[in-house]
Amino acid sequence: MAWPSSRLLRPAFAILLILTPWWGPALSLTGTDYTYEATEIAVEDNRLEISDDETRIALRHGIDGFACTFGTSSSRYCTLEALTLNGSVEVDHPTITRSTGYLWADELYLAYSDGRVFERHSTWEDGHFVLSTERVSAAGALENVSSSTAPFPETETAIREGSVVTDERLWPRDAGAQVIKSDEEYYVVYQTFQRQRLSANPAFEEFLTWFAVVIGCAMLFGRDADQP
Repeated sequence: MAWPSSRLLRPAFAILLILTPWWGPALSLTGTDYTYEATEIAVEDNRLEISDDETRIALRHGIDGFACTFGTSSSRYCTLEALTLNGSVEVDHPTITRSTGYLWADELYLAYSDGRVFERHSTWEDGHFVLSTERVSAAGALENVSSSTAPFPETETAIREGSVVTDERLWPRDAGAQVIKSDEEYYVVYQTFQRQRLSANPAFEEFLTWFAVVIGCAMLFGRDADQP
C-alpha cells in the first residue's frame, strides 16, 4: 500500500493547523477532572441505610442536609449535639441576653451513623437557651432534603452508570454528598476523585492556537515557493 505523497500531506497538515481554534479546545488537555459516584440510600426500620461499606467510608464530608452522619460524626460539634438526644440541655450564651429562641444551623436534620434522624429544637427560657431533639421519620427527612437531577444533570449519568467524570466541580466538596431522587429511589452522589490535567494557562493556550494558525497559513500558501 503506497503512502500519500508529501505534496498531499503538507497541505492537509497545513489545513489541520489552520483549523486549530475549532478542534483544539475539544481535546480538553488542561483543567481538572472530577469523578462522582452514586449509591442508593434507603430507609429500613425508620433508619437511613447505606448497605455499601466502601461508600460509608467515602462519605468523609457527610450528607448535605444531615449533620453528623457517617464520616462526620467524630467531631466535637457532633459530640456536643449528642447531649440533646437523651433530653433537653440548658445553655447560657456568653453574649446573648435576649432571644426568640431560634438558633440557625447548617443542616436541617441531625442523623448519626446508626441511621436515626432527629429534628432540632431550641427555645429561650429564663435567660438561657434550651436545646432538644425530636426523632422524626427518616423517609420524610430523606424526601425533604432530596432534589431531582435537574440542578445537576450529570448526576443522572452517575446514578445510571455508577459514576461520571466532569470538567467542573458540581458543588463544593465539603458540602457533602447530595441526596438525589430518581424514579422514586434515593441516591447519594459524592465526589471520589480529582485529577489535575495540564495546568490551565488561557493566555499561553491562545498564543499556541494562533501560532499554529500562522504556521498552517505559511505552509499552505508558501508551498509553491519551495517548488523548483
